[in-house]
Amino acid sequence: MAISQYARGDHEAPTSSRPRVVPNNSEQIFQPKRNDTHIRSGAVAGEGFHRLKDRLISRGLPESVFDELFAQPTIVNYARGSFIFLQGGPTDLLFWVSSGLVDILSPGADGEQFHVSVLGPGDLFGFVESTDQKGRPAQAFQARARTNVQIGLLIRERINKVLTRQDPLLLVHITEQVIVAWSELTLRSTQFLGENYSGRLEMVLAELATKFGVKDSRGTLLIPEFAHNDFAEMIGCSRPMVSRLIAEMISAGRLAQHGKHYIIIDGSAVKNGKRSST
Repeated sequence: MAISQYARGDHEAPTSSRPRVVPNNSEQIFQPKRNDTHIRSGAVAGEGFHRLKDRLISRGLPESVFDELFAQPTIVNYARGSFIFLQGGPTDLLFWVSSGLVDILSPGADGEQFHVSVLGPGDLFGFVESTDQKGRPAQAFQARARTNVQIGLLIRERINKVLTRQDPLLLVHITEQVIVAWSELTLRSTQFLGENYSGRLEMVLAELATKFGVKDSRGTLLIPEFAHNDFAEMIGCSRPMVSRLIAEMISAGRLAQHGKHYIIIDGSAVKNGKRSST
């Protein structure tokens, strides 16, 4: 897969599994009224549909239930940089990435953005809630298209109707899986907060390599492009601090650059002194 193709989100699924695309007149159902967000018709499903299916089935969700939930899935196009939903928005939908990349952000009190995570094909989002001033459920974070993306929509009311018809043992299993997922997230957050900036950057790079990396002769190449400001938002420090940390990692042979992409050097290569020139 070409790097430029992945970065743009130009993935295409087989024609036999193409979900339908929401027509433009349905924008008010799910889309904040913002001029920087665009809905396009005529797009096809990306690889995320199949990744999501494999992931949920591997967690114990019966294929028949998945097929019922995702029958004729709805896909919406968002241009790079546009918001998919804002903090405080309604929670009547769940979202999943069909193709492209999505940034999950937490707005700060002074207008700054804290970068919570980067999502790719097959990832679910929009399920973390808070409450607004009237006690109603609201989106705790906000989501922004990092590339041109195709986003799948799931209506929560439909999910509830499908699940209420399932065997109680299956519902118990689903609950257990949700608890496991939240426990993993809590553990990761606790470990992250306990690290200094250098440790946080290493954690972020390792996670990005796992999700978006491909093997390279020197280590793992991050396919998406990340700027120093992106890393600063991810670890909660200034851009100059990130620039210094990255320079130190490159000098120590733990990180390399290939054009606008980073390579996380294999530990064995660093240990043996087999560093390649970038």
